[in-house]
Amino acid sequence: MNWNDRRKRNARRRRALRVAAGALTLVGIVLLLGLLLPKEHVSRGQLLLVGRPPETVWRVLTDLDGMPLWRSDITRLERLPDLDGRQTWREVNRAGVSTVESLLAEAPRRMVIQRRQEGRPVLPSRTVELLATESGTEVRVIERTLVTNPLRRIFLRVGMIEPSVTRFLRDLDGRLNLARRIAAEEER
Repeated sequence: MNWNDRRKRNARRRRALRVAAGALTLVGIVLLLGLLLPKEHVSRGQLLLVGRPPETVWRVLTDLDGMPLWRSDITRLERLPDLDGRQTWREVNRAGVSTVESLLAEAPRRMVIQRRQEGRPVLPSRTVELLATESGTEVRVIERTLVTNPLRRIFLRVGMIEPSVTRFLRDLDGRLNLARRIAAEEER
């Protein structure tokens, strides 16, 4: 091998090392930024306008037996005995099993639910507020979550991961619109 081939090979190695070092530096910066973000993530109050009265929306939100039919994140739901007079249930989904309790229920205006772990309340918690409007109901959902993975914190912040609130509202809208389509077909 002559000196020119060695020089080219060494240049390629240096280039590959620079690219690898740049990629590792970028990953390190992203991880550092993720570590600097707070672990608790509060979603912006996301809004859904539905052409149904608040009482109808409230019935859908509090119907535990019907919840697995319209929520895409739940495969099964089991009622549990009330805890200190508050409704409690177990949600089974792809990620596992979680126990949820209703902390506050002011029909048909506001409800707060929170996950329980080992008998203690933990994040996430979800607040759903219903406001009657001329055309139906304004549904506002705020979710507080604990995000331990620094990369996931970055992805949530820049919008690369869909918050569970968005999926919840999309599922709720689908359920309420399905009920409206069925009612319209029955009237014919």
